[in-house]
Amino acid sequence: MQKDMSFQNTIRYNKSGPARYCNRIGVWDEIECLLAPFGKKCVVSGGVRARASVQNKLFPQLEKAGIQYAVNAFAGESSENNVHKLLHICEEFSPDYLIGVGGGKSLDTAKYAAALYGCPIITVPTIAATCAASSNQIIVYSDSGEYLENVYPKTNPELVLVDPDVILHAPINYYISGIYDALAKWYEGRASLPGSENADIFDQMALALARMLKESVYAEAAVAVESVRKGELTREFIDICNINLYTASTVQALGIKAVRNGIAHSVNNGLSLVEGVHDVDHGMKVAYGIAVQLIVLDSPREELRELFGLYDSMGFDPSFQGMHLRFTEENVGAVAKKATDDVLMRAKPFDVISREMLGSAMKELEELRS
Repeated sequence: MQKDMSFQNTIRYNKSGPARYCNRIGVWDEIECLLAPFGKKCVVSGGVRARASVQNKLFPQLEKAGIQYAVNAFAGESSENNVHKLLHICEEFSPDYLIGVGGGKSLDTAKYAAALYGCPIITVPTIAATCAASSNQIIVYSDSGEYLENVYPKTNPELVLVDPDVILHAPINYYISGIYDALAKWYEGRASLPGSENADIFDQMALALARMLKESVYAEAAVAVESVRKGELTREFIDICNINLYTASTVQALGIKAVRNGIAHSVNNGLSLVEGVHDVDHGMKVAYGIAVQLIVLDSPREELRELFGLYDSMGFDPSFQGMHLRFTEENVGAVAKKATDDVLMRAKPFDVISREMLGSAMKELEELRS
């Protein structure tokens, strides 16, 4: 994989988000108009369940618009092998663009393949569990699920198509997971900016947006989650859906140099080594990482109580016990080592945190939640 999609390269460009983002009922009726600029051939890539959730919506509209398509059945991880599989289909079918359907790993695979193939990427998130649909960041895992690296295409997706009704009827745990993943943008960004040596006005904009994101989550998340439980398309549901899918990615794009992922996401990456963790949603692992971050940075206890209150209101226990993982010295050591070796933790201001400090914070959190 030859193209330069490194962190060092991506910070040379200021980006704010996808070129177009559409979240509304009836978006499928606009397919012909929205896709016309991209051409008449595409590859649709997504998992079985993701494709099934839009089977009677996306595909009939593609056929009605006269758009030829091939299908890639995604399964597993956003790994290089899955990217190569999709790239091989593109080389045989010669599409004008790719459509990625599903959640974060499916969308990241499609984004990576599109960047390597050199064509536009359109994303159709079927869950609101991460901001992958709008982000120019791609998380790469091994085929077995171990975190390997982040890569960064030069642009965010050209078009994001969201049917709120599809999101509403997806499993609720994904929606809650997305809330936690988005919330990390505030906690990590606030911690990373003061120690940065190259922050600029875009980073200040990102932090201001992250503050608004945090305030909206604390004000509306509980109502939004209840809306999902009742199957109601409320304003709060739409607001949080947009925060999960769009706002979080805009914070990430604007603040790529200094308001960036840090301790919480590094802990998430470290957790990829723990047996059984792949049954835990990404956002829940990040939520656990936020709590670890507050402890290791010696944040005011009132902040930790506020965070626990939000988690409790949505039924999440930020501990190994709550995630149904074995809390052992071996697991703590493995997570702490991988987290502190993470590229995000080797940069200022987090480079002073040792694996012993992180392990101690994990133990304290487990005691607080026991």
